[in-house]
Parts: sequence; structure tokens; C-alpha cells
Amino acid sequence: MKVYFMFQPCKSNASYEMIPYGNFDKNDLVKVIVKEFSGKAVMDTPQLTVVDIEKAKLSVSKNNKILIREVKDEDEAREIANRIMKNLMK
Repeated sequence: MKVYFMFQPCKSNASYEMIPYGNFDKNDLVKVIVKEFSGKAVMDTPQLTVVDIEKAKLSVSKNNKILIREVKDEDEAREIANRIMKNLMK
């Protein structure tokens, strides 16, 4: 099964936005991120969860938008996005 996602720089170019296409629950996305990157949820509300990973901070909203912040460049953000999607399908 192929899974697609949208990936683009945010308006401020300070972060990258990833939106997985599919019916994913925010909590499932957070579990995948925490497990794949040995991350830690530093803030969790019904609307937004912020996860700290070694290379970045990720904000996961209830509508499944993932902001990848504090990365060096687009390639690093894209690598994180690809790893998330790969593990969503396991």
C-alpha cells in the first residue's frame, strides 16, 4: 500500500509542514514518532502534541499536520518525514 504526503516549507521558512494523506489518528502519529526517534512528548493537549527528537521538534496537530522545526535544512526535514511515513505503514 502506497502512502502519500504533502511536504512544503512553512511561510516563514523556519520549519517544514508535512501532511500525511490518509485516516490517521493524532495519537497514532505521535506514537510512531516517539518510537522511531526515541522522542519524548514535551507537551500534550487534545489539539496539539509537541515531540522532542534528537534532530528537531515536531508539532502534531489534531488535523494531522506535522510541523518539523529546528532542522538544519530541507533534506534533514524530508528525511524525518520519510521515516515517519515508512513507520506508519508497519
